[in-house]
Amino acid sequence: MQTPPPSLEMQILSAMEEVVFSASFPELEIIYVSPSVETLSGYPIEFFKHELGAWRKMIHTEDIHIVEHALSSLNETNKFRIRYRIQTKDNQIKLVQSQGRLIRDESGKILRFDGVVTDISELLSVQDFIKSESTEIKQLLLENNILFNGSQDSMFLVEVMENGDFVIRRVNTAYEKATGVIQSAIQGKTPIDLLGEILGSPVIRNYRNAIREKHTISYEESIPMPAGTKIWTTALTPIEVDGKIKFIVGSSKDITEQKRAENALKESNERYALILEVSSDGWFDWDLVNNTVIYSRRWWLEFGNDEKSDNVPISFWKSLIHPDDSEWVSEFLENILSSQRETFEFSFQMKKRKGNYAHVVSRCYIQRDASGNKIRMVGSNSDLTEVKKIEHTLRKAKEMAEAANLAKGNFLANMSHEIRTPLNGIIGFTELLLHASLSDEQKEYLRSIYISGKSLLSLVNQILDFSKIDSGKMELELISTDLIDLVQSTVDLFQISAASQAIPLKLKLDPGLPRFVFLDPLRVRQVLSNLIGNAIKFTHEGKVEVSVKPIKQTGEMIDIEFSVSDTGIGIDISSQTKLFDSFSQADTSITRKYGGSGLGLTITSELIHKMDSLLRFESELGKGSTFYFVLSLHVNSSGSVSSNLFEEKQTIPDESAIIENNQIQNDILIVEDNDLNKRLLSKMLLKRYPNIQMRYAADGADAINQFKQKVPDLIFMDLQMPVMDGYTATMEIRNLEKDTKKKTPIIALTAGAFFSVKDTAMESGMDDFLTKPLSSADLYKTVEKWLSSSRV
Repeated sequence: MQTPPPSLEMQILSAMEEVVFSASFPELEIIYVSPSVETLSGYPIEFFKHELGAWRKMIHTEDIHIVEHALSSLNETNKFRIRYRIQTKDNQIKLVQSQGRLIRDESGKILRFDGVVTDISELLSVQDFIKSESTEIKQLLLENNILFNGSQDSMFLVEVMENGDFVIRRVNTAYEKATGVIQSAIQGKTPIDLLGEILGSPVIRNYRNAIREKHTISYEESIPMPAGTKIWTTALTPIEVDGKIKFIVGSSKDITEQKRAENALKESNERYALILEVSSDGWFDWDLVNNTVIYSRRWWLEFGNDEKSDNVPISFWKSLIHPDDSEWVSEFLENILSSQRETFEFSFQMKKRKGNYAHVVSRCYIQRDASGNKIRMVGSNSDLTEVKKIEHTLRKAKEMAEAANLAKGNFLANMSHEIRTPLNGIIGFTELLLHASLSDEQKEYLRSIYISGKSLLSLVNQILDFSKIDSGKMELELISTDLIDLVQSTVDLFQISAASQAIPLKLKLDPGLPRFVFLDPLRVRQVLSNLIGNAIKFTHEGKVEVSVKPIKQTGEMIDIEFSVSDTGIGIDISSQTKLFDSFSQADTSITRKYGGSGLGLTITSELIHKMDSLLRFESELGKGSTFYFVLSLHVNSSGSVSSNLFEEKQTIPDESAIIENNQIQNDILIVEDNDLNKRLLSKMLLKRYPNIQMRYAADGADAINQFKQKVPDLIFMDLQMPVMDGYTATMEIRNLEKDTKKKTPIIALTAGAFFSVKDTAMESGMDDFLTKPLSSADLYKTVEKWLSSSRV
């Protein structure tokens, strides 16, 4: 007799990767388990069917409480959805998601317990990353953004294939701008695919040299690209994985202008050599490798000796510097040679051949080789009375400062966008989870993640103020504020961070403090956050204490002292002079050990200065530091708090249940190139509008194609995308609508932090504007504004 084929249901269950099970309750004896359990666990299916409680042996010991808690709550909740780790038969650790529910008859009697187990091990590393509150991991994220996406050098990642081919996997923004080749056009291609046989072969030869040398190699190259032919100095670093070189990281610096400068300098030296010999200026050429100097005849006659003016040891020049200037000139040159500056000038007193001293201004240029190493310093010496030359130097210095400020502003804007994009996912998914049925402990953890994410977002926004401070455009908003609540809530943000390092964080509020004063709460919170964060970071043992006390009061005006003290590493006296310099720290070793951009104290000092005060400190190396400042504030005797931006941007998440709106059943097109942002927006929309239809486009061009196929009722449009950005796509869609009566609402989505972004979006034809990280309240309000019954 022929065996009947399995039912359709059994065929489906057998083919599924997920494990489907059914068990008795509360005994939890396995009634049925799908064959995929063998792939997941490594145990035969009989192991689970014939041994009561065998499935418990697989659960990781640290996660057994998660499962037990969920099972113990089944009678009330009737279902659960949890994540935990299991240990397979061959001792592998896997992360699984289990969801199940109780099956009851019509009278409510429990019949059995059914569920599904899914292997989500690929999320294990992401989960560990999100749970980790390690400063080093956060610093790695920041360093990755700075070194790759924020680098001014063109960087690329090449994978070494098993067959010997080299496949380009990733390039950064600087590479796209410098070469004119975008990521999507180069990704997955070999050098031969990209450049052809003639130009690609030398590139491959360099890759093989890097593999053979097994360390970083550098060389110069010139390759024609869509953005033009340039001269590059390229460094290739082979990356070893499991004993075999798997990747090559490349970094190219555009030295076209440097080469032109070198050639121009050479021509200039030859053209003006004779003129310099007879001019009142003297010139010098310092060989930084051999530490010898060649002087011009004019200079040597005034300041030299009876020896030849060629190959003179640098020590001779140092011996001529006036004793009052000797120490600071040596320190100044040390700092210059350790920096990236190319041109500079300085003045000092110098001894002439006759024994008298002259005030000299030296204008210098540092020349580098193809690898970026400093090899020569050339320059001229002039008398300070030459006013016209001094004016010229000041004008050049002003132009350099303006260019530096512009570059700095662009850097801060780019970094803001790059950091706000992942923050959108962290804050958004956390907010969604807070709407779910969770234990009090789980909600506490999620609130901490949410508050920390909002705090980090606030700091990202505030760091942009650095450029405003430099340009003098920073304006304070003095409003009535609850001083006690402001200080207490700021300290509370750092309690978890301090506790993770076993550092007590204490707050001392003087009972004589007024409750309500006029100040800028955002800026005061920013100042205190910077000082408290630094104190915790540089303290290994002991404590951190925040103190706020009144100093004196005259009428409605009161002087209040804010101080933050720690028992940390302290600051060496020799390093205290550069403590508030931009992009620097007291010691370069501190940067390596503790991380940080060196902007915190600079911004803090400038903000306090804007508040008509000064940031002062007392510190002793190895014993700790105290930073303090005094603010003169106007007391608000009426006891009211102003409604302002500070209150509107609260960090307390909304945990109320999201009420479904089944009336909105529209077709919504989401145009977003970031998968995480796309998934978050979809989840947030479906949570409230389960009956909507959603379509997706990866870039502006794709959005236009989908618009032509079917006109949606609403479009969410990201602004920065490959292929075609959101501005261009919006203008194209508006052109397509010219001959129609209906105008599709388009809502801009951006991680940008400047108001100019919103203005540009509106000018391109968009109707509304949402800023990432997305707020569910703002999202739902905007959707219902444009998809209400009067608009559909």
